[in-house]
Amino acid sequence: MEKKMSSLRNIFIKSLSIILLILIGYNINSLLQPKISNDEVYTFLENNPEKIEKFIEKAELILETNNKQITNKLINQLRSSLENSEFFIGNPKGKKIVIEFFDYNCGYCKRIFSDLMDLISEDDNLKIVLVELPVLGDSSIIASKAALASHSQGKYFLMHQKLIGHQGKIDMNVIKSYASELELDIDLLINDINRIDTKPIEENYIIANKLGINGTPTFLIGNEIIPGAIDKSSFKNLLLTKYN
Repeated sequence: MEKKMSSLRNIFIKSLSIILLILIGYNINSLLQPKISNDEVYTFLENNPEKIEKFIEKAELILETNNKQITNKLINQLRSSLENSEFFIGNPKGKKIVIEFFDYNCGYCKRIFSDLMDLISEDDNLKIVLVELPVLGDSSIIASKAALASHSQGKYFLMHQKLIGHQGKIDMNVIKSYASELELDIDLLINDINRIDTKPIEENYIIANKLGINGTPTFLIGNEIIPGAIDKSSFKNLLLTKYN
């Protein structure tokens, strides 16, 4: 076992030495010279730590580029299903599309909602897709189920407005109160909440996980993932950049 580990260690050291030699400008002929000893490599590393930093920076840049390419590919694969969701506000045929991953108990999601509504009223070519991502506990899950259950009575967005604007914990009493205000059939709503298929929410978790989204709000504009709340002015600038 020790011999195997020693062999792997030597391979790693020699591989690293070759990379470092390339970085500091050695030509190919120098690589064909007699083998470099481990002591020489250690000495080189000790005397030239800045070369290691440059190598790490270059490696990180390569990884970042590769990750970006992978993410872009995933976004392109998921784009159609996200953009064609039946849960949205704004122009159903809008060419400017923003996708928001949100949670009804998220303070930042609540804070930015009025800005999103302003943007919709100011731009008739804007469509904002609402992706339920209840990550803040059971209260968030029941809120999402209530909103989705309201869809069968044609009042998803009205319930969405009530829940996203609510201050405090969301529970069944809160939901029943809003259902009454919206003149929903409360018995039907409760029945739908209890039997609703949670597959859409589970699929949203899967999508978020694939895209590395782990908090709300998170926005997807074009191929750019933007975590956190964005002020109205920044939103406008992003839309101008992506769609003009």
